[in-house]
Amino acid sequence: MANLINITDFTENKFLTQNLDSSDIDPVIAEAQMFDLKPVLGDALFLDMMENLTVAKYVTLLDGANYTPTGATSPIRFSGLKMVLKYYVYARLLVLDGVKSTNSGFVLKTLENSERISGTQRTQMIAQGRSGAKVYEDEMVKYLNNYSTTYPLWGCDTVRKNKGWGFRMRAV
Repeated sequence: MANLINITDFTENKFLTQNLDSSDIDPVIAEAQMFDLKPVLGDALFLDMMENLTVAKYVTLLDGANYTPTGATSPIRFSGLKMVLKYYVYARLLVLDGVKSTNSGFVLKTLENSERISGTQRTQMIAQGRSGAKVYEDEMVKYLNNYSTTYPLWGCDTVRKNKGWGFRMRAV
C-alpha cells in the first residue's frame, strides 16, 4: 500500500525536520492510514481510492478544494485528506518520540546537548494534534456527504468513528 503523504508534506502547519529518516516515518504514515483514516472512509472507499489515486475525484479528495455546499450560497474550503492524515501522523510521532526498541526492551534515548519536553507538554501536543486531525476529519466528512454521488462508495448514512487512540484508565 502506498503512503499518501511523505516527510516533505510536513513543511507547514505541522513542521517536522526534513532530516527524519523515511524508515522512521513511513511505518507511522502507514499506521495512520490504516488505523485513523480507513475506519472513517470505510473499507470500500479506502480501497478504491488507494487503487485509483490519479483519478480526478481522488486527487481533489486528497488535496482539497473550495466548494459551495448544497443549499449554500457561499463557497467554503475543504483542506483535503492529506491534512487529516498529516495531523494524525504528527500525533503518532509525538507518542513514539525518542522511544526505541532494543535487546533490553524499549528505551527512551537521552540527548547530550538538548532536553526533552516534559510528559505533560508532550501529552498536550498529542491532544492538540489529534484535535486538529478531528477538525480536518469533520471537514472531510462534510465534503464527502455533500458529494456522495461523486463518491458512491461513501456511506454518508453510516456512522463511522475513529475509535483509535488507546484506552482510558478510571482507577489505579
